Amino acid sequence: MGRIGLQQNKLLMMVLINVSNLFCHSLFSILPSFFPQEAHAKRMSKDAVGIVFACFPAVIFLTSPFAGPFMTRHGKKRVYTTGLIIVSASTICFSVASYLPAGSPFATWCLFFRLLQGLGSAMEETAAYAIIAELDSANVSLLMGLTEISTGLGYMVGPPLGGFLFALCGFSTPFVVLGLALLPAAALIYYRLPPDDRRRSNDENKGDVSMKVLMRNPQIALIALASTLANSDYAFLEPTLGDHAKGFGHAHTEAGIGMLFSVSSVTYTLACPLIGMLANRERFGPRP
Repeated sequence: MGRIGLQQNKLLMMVLINVSNLFCHSLFSILPSFFPQEAHAKRMSKDAVGIVFACFPAVIFLTSPFAGPFMTRHGKKRVYTTGLIIVSASTICFSVASYLPAGSPFATWCLFFRLLQGLGSAMEETAAYAIIAELDSANVSLLMGLTEISTGLGYMVGPPLGGFLFALCGFSTPFVVLGLALLPAAALIYYRLPPDDRRRSNDENKGDVSMKVLMRNPQIALIALASTLANSDYAFLEPTLGDHAKGFGHAHTEAGIGMLFSVSSVTYTLACPLIGMLANRERFGPRP
């Protein structure tokens, strides 16, 4: 029943997943437009600021492999909604950092809740891709491409929106607004997403491919390496571009800094559906 209900509500599920994806990636990307400057004012070193940015993808890298077995035991729906709630709660808690004393208390608080954001992101993204694959196995590449549009839109909207809200009402506002905006989407997904058909038995679980086996596959290892290198360019800019742009007069406000971060996201968003269509097997996708 769960799988049939999921496929019958394909359009609704895609809309809900993409709305949640948009909010998640918006709040993940609000930091670059104003956080480095505020962190320096709170006596955080540039190295510490870089660690706050780096810990988020590091947690995703370390915890995503465990999301698969967790979904097997508890279901994709529970993992997905739990991840969304963790992301929302940790983002709202992050807003409290501005009220803490400068130095170690501020840095420790930011680091801890950024780590929690990474954990929630690993859960919700891994579960989202699993749900999408179950929606229409024949058109996974196209659906993934469509989903990446909301990812790109989130990264495109997040930095300038974060800068605007920061300039309007201060440090806490971007985190509270976007953190709260995610909760209705999580609630809708919880009540409208059909439950998994059933939990798999231990015998069925033995058929799962382990991470060690996957990484021994040269094609998968090469894709993982290419993805790491491709994403590192944006990671280099997050803790540094804002200060550089202000120092050289290229941007004078937090919203202006946010717009600089949005440029690459525009092309990413426009290219995603095209790449999704080209990745289908009958076009230029992988061959067996």
